[in-house]
Amino acid sequence: MQKPKLYMKIGDEAEFDIADKVKGLKYLGDDSTLASTNQLLQVPGIDGTVYQYKTYSNYQVPAKFFLRFEDWQDYKLAKHQINRLFSSREKIRIRTDTEPAIVRFVVPNPPEIAPTEAGAHYASFTENFDNPSGYRYSLYRSDSLPSIANGWQFGMNLPEPLPSYHFTSKSFKVYNASDIAIEPYKQKHDLRILFKFSGSQMKLTNKTNGSSYTYKNSSNGNEQIILDGISTTLNGNPASANTDYGTITLEKKWNDIDVSGADSVDITFSFPFIYL
Repeated sequence: MQKPKLYMKIGDEAEFDIADKVKGLKYLGDDSTLASTNQLLQVPGIDGTVYQYKTYSNYQVPAKFFLRFEDWQDYKLAKHQINRLFSSREKIRIRTDTEPAIVRFVVPNPPEIAPTEAGAHYASFTENFDNPSGYRYSLYRSDSLPSIANGWQFGMNLPEPLPSYHFTSKSFKVYNASDIAIEPYKQKHDLRILFKFSGSQMKLTNKTNGSSYTYKNSSNGNEQIILDGISTTLNGNPASANTDYGTITLEKKWNDIDVSGADSVDITFSFPFIYL
């Protein structure tokens, strides 16, 4: 039977298998429960309530571990190293070998560690990671997937062959493999649209849901313009004033995108897929 593995990445450090960092430590697995809240409106004089909207909340990811040690000195050294890893002030990216292409960004809490009984040479404990966003994410961004052999797995809602996220035509489809819509304005989701165009202006319209964005100034086709969420830059400089302050929302699965006002375009949609 394959032993489960937990991979961690703290800040800009290289990713590592936690079992390689602590002598005698074994990761036993984790299981978490999605948390959501339904906002209901009570209307005076009317039975029941009116459903308003749903929000996904933060939750804990309980990761179980088993620690075996030779003597008290080994135990104290191992406990110190575990506390060092789980006392990070930064978010930690975690993933497992069960779902190698899906990650969470979590905040650790120092676990309670003690020998199972007096004189024992082993301990079992649970590390409760806080998941502030309430989401899971694809390991790689959409525009990286086609070039990375291990960048996706079963259960990620992706069609075969893998869709492209780079376009040079003025009418194309963008596939959102997430469990939910990508909403940069309402939910602060990560969506970067990188484009170059030639023409007097460029308007992007998602005909699937009606969201749109217009860059109102002309461009010669060599300038790099980026719509990052709700903010625009031109060659790295702030340029939101050149727009209509619109934004693009991506529905689940296929989105029909139309470009108008430009003579030629080069567009890339870059975002992580979001999973519940």
